[in-house]
Amino acid sequence: MQELSAAELTVWKGIITDVLREFQDICARHQLTYYAIGGTAIGAVRHHGIIPWDDDIDVGMPRPDFERFIEICRTSDLGHYELVSNETHPDYYLPFPKFCNSNTTLVERADIPCAIGLFIDVFPLDSTSDDPAEVEALVHRYKKLQNRYEAISSRSTFSQHLMLLTQPHEWGRFLNKTLGYFFRKPMKRYLLRKMRALCLKYPYGSTKHLINYGGAYGTRELFSSHIVEGKPINMPFDSITIDLMPGYDDYLKGIYGNYMQMPPEEKRVAHHLKAFYNLNKRVDNPFV
Repeated sequence: MQELSAAELTVWKGIITDVLREFQDICARHQLTYYAIGGTAIGAVRHHGIIPWDDDIDVGMPRPDFERFIEICRTSDLGHYELVSNETHPDYYLPFPKFCNSNTTLVERADIPCAIGLFIDVFPLDSTSDDPAEVEALVHRYKKLQNRYEAISSRSTFSQHLMLLTQPHEWGRFLNKTLGYFFRKPMKRYLLRKMRALCLKYPYGSTKHLINYGGAYGTRELFSSHIVEGKPINMPFDSITIDLMPGYDDYLKGIYGNYMQMPPEEKRVAHHLKAFYNLNKRVDNPFV
């Protein structure tokens, strides 16, 4: 994996902040609601910008606004920006889309040949059950589907594939990757339908809880719907401003606990993968 130099990280942050600015412009023109979520929300509150050692931006949108945003991107001229999803990029391996700068290049994983631009992640926020046990079951099911989707999206050499058989806990992955080799496209469509149906089990606004199923923290991504009641809170974010949930403090405490406390020095690192990147142009086949 490649690592960003300090100078490159500064340029990187400028590019993704510009992507965020364009995303915000689309939301403003079409009266769409969004919120900074996860580490991006912490960055806004604690640092008034991207967390100094971080390299990504995450936003969440209520499901109805998310669906409208997808349709707007599908039918509009976005200039040098693009929405990357399973529909636009057959090799894409995540169930949620990214909004990208199409004049840059990033391949996150060498085993998944999907070249996109520097991006912000765009997550739908869905209503979910008010029963904690059911939420846990739904999240578990979603993560299993997502892991299968990732497994059949990744590529491996024949020897790497056979090595999975030497590890009993990897036999399920071996089976999924084998099926994916022969039936990748229909299997990906099937898994996406299953994940979408799970997310839409409860129509937006029909329960007292919301969740980001695609988030990294499982059931900790669950929060009360009252947290988004009222107008978003606008906060400084580097050279621009960004919207947070009205109840962002409860939201962040639910995921991180004391989010204002700085992590230990050894944990102040970026977590996103970078098998290849170019900050100046699009390279469609970087490993050829």
